[in-house]
Amino acid sequence: MQNSKNPIVDDVCKRFDTVYKISKIFVTGDSAQKGLIISGDAGTGKSRWVQQAFIDTDSVDRIDYNKSESFTAPAFYVQLYLNRKPGDVIVFDDCNLGGLSGNDFKSVTDMLKGATEMTKGERIIGWNRASQNQLMRDNGVPTSFDFQGSIIWITNYSFESLAAKFKSHWEAIQSRFIPISIRLNDQEKLMYTLHLVEEVDMLGKNCQMIEGGYSKKVINATCKYLRDNWKHIDNVTPRVAGKIADTMTMYPDSWEMLLENQNIK
Repeated sequence: MQNSKNPIVDDVCKRFDTVYKISKIFVTGDSAQKGLIISGDAGTGKSRWVQQAFIDTDSVDRIDYNKSESFTAPAFYVQLYLNRKPGDVIVFDDCNLGGLSGNDFKSVTDMLKGATEMTKGERIIGWNRASQNQLMRDNGVPTSFDFQGSIIWITNYSFESLAAKFKSHWEAIQSRFIPISIRLNDQEKLMYTLHLVEEVDMLGKNCQMIEGGYSKKVINATCKYLRDNWKHIDNVTPRVAGKIADTMTMYPDSWEMLLENQNIK
C-alpha cells in the first residue's frame, strides 16, 4: 500500500489502507463482521482502494459491484440472495440506500441490519409478502434464506446525514458495520492529491483513466497548476487532477480557458 514521509499525507494514507485491508479480508469470508461503510468526499479515491483489494486478491470476477444504481426493496433482497455465500461481496457504490423512502426504506433498513448481524449462526433474511415480484421469480429466490456474504457500502453522505435519515435505526446499523470516515480539509486534499500524482504516479504508469497515462510534461504542468490555484479550485481531488491532465492533453492551446470555465481555476 501507499505511504508518505509527510505526516499529514501519511495519516490520510492510513485511512485508505484500512479500507484496503478490510476489503481484502471480506473476500475470504472469514470475518464475523459482514459490513463496511465508507463515507467520504466525492472524487477522493474511496472506490479505488476497494477495487484494488479485489484486484490484488484475484477476486474481481466474484464481486457484485453496483455503481450509482437505484434499488427497490425487492431488488435489494434479490441482490442479497445472489451473493449469500461465504466470500461473496456486494458493493453498493454511490447507490440510493440512503435516499429511499416509505416501505422500501423500512424494508432495506431491516435487511441491512439482518445481513450484517455478528453471529456464528445463520443470518436469516426473509420476504414475507403476499406475493413475490417478477425479479424474484426469475431468479428463483425463496421467501427466506441464510446470508453469509458481506456488504461494502460506499457513500458521499456524511455519517451525520445518514444518522438524520435513519434516525433510531442508525445506532443499530453503525454498530453492525465497520464505519470509516474519510473527510479531508482543503489542505489534506491538495497534499494527498499531489502525493498520488508525484509519488504513486497516478497520472503516469499507474493511470487508470487512459491507456499508458499522460506525458511527463502534462503531469508536471498539472502539479504546478494545482499548487498555484488550489485555493481557487472548488474541490481538489485525484479526480480533478485527472480532469486537468486530460484537458491539457486534449486542448493544448486552450486548456487554461477551458479549466477556468469549469471552475477549475
